[in-house]
Amino acid sequence: MSLPLRTRSLRARTVLHRIHRLIHDPIFFGPNGAAPDLRYDDPDGTFKVLYLARKLETAFGETLVRVPTVTDVLSTDVLVRARSEIATSSTLRLYPLDDAGISAHGLRLSDVMGDNYVATWKLSAYIHANTAADGIAYISRFNGGPCIALFDRAAPAIAKTSLLAVPLTPEVGTELARRFGKNYVEP
Repeated sequence: MSLPLRTRSLRARTVLHRIHRLIHDPIFFGPNGAAPDLRYDDPDGTFKVLYLARKLETAFGETLVRVPTVTDVLSTDVLVRARSEIATSSTLRLYPLDDAGISAHGLRLSDVMGDNYVATWKLSAYIHANTAADGIAYISRFNGGPCIALFDRAAPAIAKTSLLAVPLTPEVGTELARRFGKNYVEP
């Protein structure tokens, strides 16, 4: 593998969005156990990852619109989650996997956007071990919006804001689901 020449900076005081389970703190680096679960988790469980988005809509898509062929977003899935805003307290250095940084690793966009996470787990571990990056900049599979997979070593560079663990109401769920062409439904 090879590395791009430089990381991308995300300036201090940038507000990021997160939709998370109510049982988790807004700043929760996962997965729960040692086994990887999400796209840029560490395959060995050495480090943890916090997933964030630049817009609330993108966080919703990444969390609740996971299977494009499913036409409904269930209220039971929405009501166990909340929205929070997290702010950067200092500049973050992000490794770009939303542009030519993908090709630098001999991969295609489809390799990092698919449902098989083996390649992205390996790539995340490689980036974590071989760069000083605080995390990875990537794009949402669901609306093309900018996302961040933040490594736990960057925890001191983020802070909670005043908008924390706000439950997602049926009205918010309906509006966000509609933006993805989905129906918000009661099971």
